[in-house]
Amino acid sequence: MSDVSIGKNPSATHRSTSERGRSHTKVASIYERLGQVYSGGQIAAAKRSQLWQMRPGDRVLYAGVGAGEDAAEAARLGATLTCLDLSAAMLARVERRLAAAGQSAELICGNAFEHVRPDYYDIVCANFFLNCLDEPAMRDMLLHLATLVRPGGKLLIADLAVPRGCLLARWFHRAYTRAANVIFWALGLVPLHPIYDYRRYFAAAGLRCAGERSFRLYGVGPVAYESLTAVRSPPESTFAPHAETPRRS
Repeated sequence: MSDVSIGKNPSATHRSTSERGRSHTKVASIYERLGQVYSGGQIAAAKRSQLWQMRPGDRVLYAGVGAGEDAAEAARLGATLTCLDLSAAMLARVERRLAAAGQSAELICGNAFEHVRPDYYDIVCANFFLNCLDEPAMRDMLLHLATLVRPGGKLLIADLAVPRGCLLARWFHRAYTRAANVIFWALGLVPLHPIYDYRRYFAAAGLRCAGERSFRLYGVGPVAYESLTAVRSPPESTFAPHAETPRRS
């Protein structure tokens, strides 16, 4: 395991996340539309790509659920749903969306660091959530979310993809995401930071990458988004192998 600790400066972390929660509340009514226009529908596509991994009765947590279009689809599949967000306005939108679909969920308004249910969930989804944090807080949050997943369960992450492809594609991707990062930073939604390659942090959190899907900007441009599946490693066996019985001569 890594030497990264959870919540190295809890008061500072909670203060900054609470401030971002208020900022997300201000844009709750247009947040989904911003993502739709910005990505050409690929943000929603990356989220939907996770649904096939959910089975009826699975305990599923959406951390930083936002407006909850993906959570509503999970509820329709029969998942036992918990939706967590700092913004009460976002959760109100989730509640209305679930009610319109005849579904329900446990709705929690609060900081994900304070949500403590070790080894509880079959699946935890962190969709376009970890990139709302600076790198130290992101690493701590990834570690914390991993503790909520039962051994053998999954942490699903839909987010910005690491730049790839030819030099022109990588340059365009960096310019595109950097401009958006600055705009959302100015709105108080995210810190300024590079694109995170979450795979680099999985081993320290007891996770292994078990799958990934890529999504092109507007469906035709460079790869801009991805959906990752990480499986939490089961605890190592505490049973020693049986000693071989000596043969009698």
